[in-house]
Amino acid sequence: MKKAVKRLLVLFLALTFIVTDLAVAPVTAQAAGTLKFHKSIALMKGEETGYVIINSVRSDKVLGLKSSNTSVVSVKKMPFLDDYTLTLKAKKTGTSIISFKVKRKNGKTYSFKSKVTVHNYSNPLNVCKFGRKDYKKSFDKKTMVPVAKGYSRKAKVCITAKKGYKIVAIYYSEHGTGRQRKIKNGSTVTLDGEHYLQILYKNTSKNYVSSVYLDGYSM
Repeated sequence: MKKAVKRLLVLFLALTFIVTDLAVAPVTAQAAGTLKFHKSIALMKGEETGYVIINSVRSDKVLGLKSSNTSVVSVKKMPFLDDYTLTLKAKKTGTSIISFKVKRKNGKTYSFKSKVTVHNYSNPLNVCKFGRKDYKKSFDKKTMVPVAKGYSRKAKVCITAKKGYKIVAIYYSEHGTGRQRKIKNGSTVTLDGEHYLQILYKNTSKNYVSSVYLDGYSM
């Protein structure tokens, strides 16, 4: 059980490198790029998810990190690979402003604010087939679903959204590294213990973007 919990934590900290308009950028030095963080974030109640500070490095200092409404969202920082990740825990529906500063080794300081909105979760998927098995009902109460044992781990992906939702993108992702690539609906991939699918969707009525996950790791 401890192994399973640890596995999920690794996934949580790797899964949100791509949300809306931010992309993954490899970090080797401060000159690699400008610091970036999401201006707005949508979470589902009960989620605990990591969001990377793009282009941050270990020599940076994250200062004054706080949530304006800790009853809605709590936040903490932690190093992940070569950068920093902010871990957000969604406690109840509502909004909160996450604010912090990043001080670089050269003495420059950058300020960030992000509006976090917490929603009640509702299954956005009409079809979520991996091979011959449809996992859509498994997403009724949770956002992360493991593939079933006894089925092929290399199979075709077929995903459609319910009315009121739109599939934005599907990413084939690697546990623990944050590496991922966008794939087309209908692609054939291998979902083993090292990989998972991040399914990015949009709620068209409430106008927010979030994700659900089909994990190759079976407990």
